Amino acid sequence: MGGVVVGVDVGTTGVKAVLTDRDGRVVAEAGEEYPTRYVEGNGAEQDPEDWWQASARCVAACLGSAGVAPVDVEGVGVSSQAPSVVVLDGSGSPVGPALLWLDRRGHGECAARLDAAADVVAATGNRLDAYFAAPKLSWLLATHPEVRRSGATVLMANGYVVHRLTGVPTCDTGHQGLTLLGDLDSGRWSQPLLDLWGVPGGWLPEAVHPCTVVGRVDAEAARATGLLPGTPVVAGAVDGAAAGLEAGLARHGDLCEMTGQSTVVNAAFQADRLRRDALGAMSVLPYPVPGHHLVYGSMVSTGGILRWFRDEFGDRERGLAGSLLGSPTEPLARADGDAFAALDALAGTAPVGSGGLVLLPYFLGERSPIWDADARGALVGLSMASRRADVVRAILEGTAYGLAHNLDELGRLGLRPATLRSVGGGAKGQTWNQIKADVTGLPVEVSPHTRGAPVGAAMVAAAGVGLVGDLAAAVSERARASAASVRRFEPDAERHAAYQRYYAVYRELYPALRRSYELLTAARDNLSSRA
Repeated sequence: MGGVVVGVDVGTTGVKAVLTDRDGRVVAEAGEEYPTRYVEGNGAEQDPEDWWQASARCVAACLGSAGVAPVDVEGVGVSSQAPSVVVLDGSGSPVGPALLWLDRRGHGECAARLDAAADVVAATGNRLDAYFAAPKLSWLLATHPEVRRSGATVLMANGYVVHRLTGVPTCDTGHQGLTLLGDLDSGRWSQPLLDLWGVPGGWLPEAVHPCTVVGRVDAEAARATGLLPGTPVVAGAVDGAAAGLEAGLARHGDLCEMTGQSTVVNAAFQADRLRRDALGAMSVLPYPVPGHHLVYGSMVSTGGILRWFRDEFGDRERGLAGSLLGSPTEPLARADGDAFAALDALAGTAPVGSGGLVLLPYFLGERSPIWDADARGALVGLSMASRRADVVRAILEGTAYGLAHNLDELGRLGLRPATLRSVGGGAKGQTWNQIKADVTGLPVEVSPHTRGAPVGAAMVAAAGVGLVGDLAAAVSERARASAASVRRFEPDAERHAAYQRYYAVYRELYPALRRSYELLTAARDNLSSRA
C-alpha cells in the first residue's frame, strides 16, 4: 500500500486511532474508552497505562482491519487532551496517576502567585489558572513530597504515549504553551517561570515543533502495536490544534469548534498580529502551521454532560439511554445502540427554549470565558411540566450558549467568521448542530468524514516524514477536497431571534449565581475538613 501514516488521539474519555493514506483519506479507524477518577477537591486523574494500552490496541486494530503491512506505515503522530501531566521516575515509570486538564487542585498555587500574574501573561500569553500544567505540578510537589524525591521527567499525555513508543522523553511546542513554564516567543523553557512554580528544569524535555521526528518505534512497542521496529514517530500536537488541521485551519482567521468531552473554539492567528494584552478570556499556544498561533476559547464540560446524563440516568443492563426523568414508555435506545444519537434525536422533539429551561454547563467549573473553578452546573426554569426531552435539549442549548459566549470573545479580537466549522464527536449530533446554528446565527458546516484530532495527528506525522511538503497547503487542499460533501446547517431567523432572548437570560445567570457558588464551595470545604 505504501504512504500510510498512523494518527492517535489520547482523548479525555478514550483513545481514537486512524490510518490515513498519502492523500489524507482515512482507511481504518478504532477507538477505546477508559475511566477517569474524580477526586474530591476538584481533582481528576487517569492511569497513564490506560492511555498506552488503549493506544496500542487501537493501532493494532487499525492495521488489522485495513490489512496494512507494518512496512507500509511511514510515520506515527500522537495528539492528546491538554494539558494533562504525568511525572516519571528514573526508570521511566509513572510515580502516580496523571493529573488531567480537568484537575483544578492547583487553584491555591495560583492564588499564592497573583503578584506574578502580569509576568506570566507577558511570557506565555496565558493567564494564571489551575487549568495549566505548572499549577498542577506545583500542587503535586507541595502535597506529595515523595514525587520530588523520585521524579525525573515530566511528560504530557501525548508525550507519554510517544515515550512508550520510542523510549524517548519529548514535548511539542503546543503542549509547552499550556504549561505556564515556557516563553511563547522563543519556544524555550523560562528559568524565572520554573523558579516561580518550583518545577525542576531538568525534568522537562526540550520542546520541539510538532512535526519533528523525535524517535522510532522500539521492539517492545512494536510487539504491542504491530508496527515495524524503527518506524518514525513525531512529537505530536495538542488535540485542539490537531482538530484544527483536520478542519482546514491554515491561515489567519480560519476558525472551527471542536466538541467532545469539552468544547473548544479554535482560531488560527498569525503570530505577528497577536496582541497578548488583548486576549482577555482567550488562551494561546503555538500552532503546527509555521508562523501561526492557535487562539482558543475552551469550555470544560459539554459532551461530558451528555455522557454524565447517559451514565447516571441510563439503564446499563439493557444498554438503553433511559432516564429517571421521564416515562419508561419513551425509550431512548435505537436499533444501532448509539445512546448519544438517541439523546440527540430526543432533544429534537422538544421546543426551542426547552420549555423555558436554561442550563449553565459549568459541571466541572469553567474555563473560558468566565474562568471560575467554583462555578457549577445549574438548570433554571424547571416545572412540573418539564419533560426529559426538555432536559436533554437544555443540555444542548446551554452548551451552545457557552459556545456563543466564546465567539463573542473572539469577536473582540476582530475574528468574526462567516461560517462555523464543526469537528469532533459532537459534530455527529444533527439536533445539536442545528441548535448551534440557530443560537450563534452562523451556518454550521460539518464534513461527513470528520474524525477530528486523530486525523490532524496523522497530518502532522505525514509532514514530519516528508509525505507532505507544505503542511498549510495540505490542510487547505484537504479542506477544498471535502467541501463538496460538507453538510450545512443554516440558522433559522425566527429561532435565532428566540434564542437571543434565552441567551440574554443565560448571560445574566452566572453573575447572579457567582456569590452562591462561593458559598457552596465554602460549605463543601467545611464538610471535607471535618470528615
